[in-house]
Amino acid sequence: MTTKSQPTRAQQQTLRAFLKQYSHSASGLLKLSIALGVCNALLMIVSAYLLANAVHKVMFENHSLQAISYLLWPLAGLILLRGLLLTCSERVSHHSALKIKSAMRNTLLQKLQQLGPSYTEQKGHGAILNTLHNGVEALHQYYANYLPCVAYSALIPLAILMVIFPTDYKAGLIFLFTAPLIPFFMILVGHKAEELNQQRWQQLAVLGNYFFDRLQGLTQLKLFNATQRELKNIAKISDDFRSATMSVLKVAFLSSFALEFFATLSVALVAVIIGFRLFFGTLDFATGFVVLLLAPEFYLPLRQMGSHYHARLEGISAAADMLEIINAQQHTEQRQAMSLSLPINTITTEKLSFSYPHSDEGISNLSFRLPQRGLFAFIGESGAGKSTLFDCLLGFHPSAQHDIKINGQPLSAYSTAQWQQHIAWIPQQPTLFYMSIADNIKLAKPDASQAELESAADKAGALPFIKALPQGFDTLLGEHGEGLSGGQRQRIALARAFIKDAAILLLDEPTAHLDSQTETAINKTITDYANNHLVLVIAHRLNTIAHAQQIFVMDHGEIIEHGDYQQLYQQQGKLWQLINASGTEANK
Repeated sequence: MTTKSQPTRAQQQTLRAFLKQYSHSASGLLKLSIALGVCNALLMIVSAYLLANAVHKVMFENHSLQAISYLLWPLAGLILLRGLLLTCSERVSHHSALKIKSAMRNTLLQKLQQLGPSYTEQKGHGAILNTLHNGVEALHQYYANYLPCVAYSALIPLAILMVIFPTDYKAGLIFLFTAPLIPFFMILVGHKAEELNQQRWQQLAVLGNYFFDRLQGLTQLKLFNATQRELKNIAKISDDFRSATMSVLKVAFLSSFALEFFATLSVALVAVIIGFRLFFGTLDFATGFVVLLLAPEFYLPLRQMGSHYHARLEGISAAADMLEIINAQQHTEQRQAMSLSLPINTITTEKLSFSYPHSDEGISNLSFRLPQRGLFAFIGESGAGKSTLFDCLLGFHPSAQHDIKINGQPLSAYSTAQWQQHIAWIPQQPTLFYMSIADNIKLAKPDASQAELESAADKAGALPFIKALPQGFDTLLGEHGEGLSGGQRQRIALARAFIKDAAILLLDEPTAHLDSQTETAINKTITDYANNHLVLVIAHRLNTIAHAQQIFVMDHGEIIEHGDYQQLYQQQGKLWQLINASGTEANK
């Protein structure tokens, strides 16, 4: 799998702007957190002066502790208040990060819903899940720790300098000239760390995709005795990820060591100079002690920013994938969506074409007209474009919506979500969720009554086997309908479609997993449903296509024949070839 190139400086600026943009959803909380932290720092400065003054009076003016109680009690109060402010600041910053993460996840999920399943399949389910979970979680430390530290590193040292310069300008000059060493070295080392972290994040996406695919295909791996081989591959990719993580951590530890070294060296330099000045009597003890107390606090925000710099790297790397999803091209113009109301009288395509990126597969120049009701079948060999056509009709490919007209208006003029409300769809491998049979069926109509539930299950031929289960409709299904046969899963999916009572029903091989008796019953139900609804079906079985009002035969993305069954069979064209090529299927 190929990896993306490293982001340029302009792209990094774009990513930082992107992260800053999403901080607006909790900008008030972030500002409050920073304000509380700055107030804590200001109280620290006041505390340093009180402590220095108290120590000076006890040591050099022989005051008793009772005599300086007017300094000690405020000092104790300031210490308690600082603890309260620090706790509140941390809680507010973490709450703001949670709010930003929630907004980010909602934005990503809405965008993925607009892009449709084709984008998710192209990007990789593992990578998408990694971005939605690990990527968004990586933003927590960025917003909760790194951003406040950036503000503190600018405000707190400035406040200390404003206090120190009038008190002792020589110490202030030492602070002023040593402070830039820390961010300079952090940027110097951080550039390499950012490159390594980007590589690490890409390897995590590769690992996520690989592991997710193998987990889904675990049954096939066991059947083909390929489990151990794939475990070795996963171990190798995991080891590559471990190596990348260790490389990032090495640089991070080196950076932290350097920052701590320069900060300690700077404090030591201040302490030595203050010591000599005290020894020679050019500085009074109270002033020198204040400077010594404030010196570690002056460098502390810079050191904290260095320690949280890894959170910045994580945030920038995660933001790259998020920005890619959010900026993914939809090929649709921003416009006010028209209201789509029933009935849907006609669906028309005019030279409908679509091809997948980096692939020649797709459909081209499809033109047909579908009425308000009736059964229409689409047949063809694998790769003929049937599923791609259905994806376009479902609104999964926005670039194709201009060529699909609903009641004479382009599909792009309507909201995709509104259009999909009028459609029921059953793919070849329908998805059943880890919940009860009733909840799986009522997914299409949550407020359905028990009578509606049983009616839909009866139409789909599922009612007898559901009632035979010990818990009936309350039976809990495993993941992907584990516990049911393939035919039973198909019938549950049909019941879910029937309970929606949508104006349009799309089916992909609806009787592929059914026995002949159940197939006959389901075909009759579908035919009856088509009397009052529009039903489009991808099918190969004769029992399904023989009842179709019109059959569209597809080949290499084009419609090469269309008509009813008798017309097409007598022409001895592609339909005739397909049926005779699978004679056993035609005789069913």
